[in-house]
Order: sequence, then structure tokens, then C-alpha cells
Amino acid sequence: CPLCLGRHPHDINRCTIEHLWDGTPAYARRSPEGRLIDPAGDVLCNDWQKPQGCSRPHNNAKHVCSGCGSPSHGAQKCPKAQ
Repeated sequence: CPLCLGRHPHDINRCTIEHLWDGTPAYARRSPEGRLIDPAGDVLCNDWQKPQGCSRPHNNAKHVCSGCGSPSHGAQKCPKAQ
């Protein structure tokens, strides 16, 4: 899940939990429209969170991990993931 970084069965597109799978506070949250956003309210790139990442250099969404905020990887490669 790009929000809680959990691998347990749940609807990852509707997850709105405010902490990671291990109980630590989550970096990102869902906007009222359901988009992943960072603490400042900036939209995060969904493709960046996938294992293959995003190859679009001029994407309007930020390329940072939804789990920890690092620009070096997405949620699927985050060291905080379950």
C-alpha cells in the first residue's frame, strides 16, 4: 500500500490510515479527491510508488516516496515497507 506501506490484504486505493503498518506516523495522506499528498499538500506521483517507478520527467506530481518522503525511491522500495 502506498499510504501505510503494509502488505496485508486491504483496498490500497481507499486506504486512509494515518500511520504506517508498524504504527509510526505516515508521511503522506489522501486528499479529499483520493490523491496521495505530502504534508504540504503537494500531489505525489502514483507511478513513482510502483516497483518500476515513473519515467515521465515532466510529471506534475512529485517524485518522492509516499512512505518516507525520500526522492531516491518509491513506496514499493521503501525500507520502512512491511
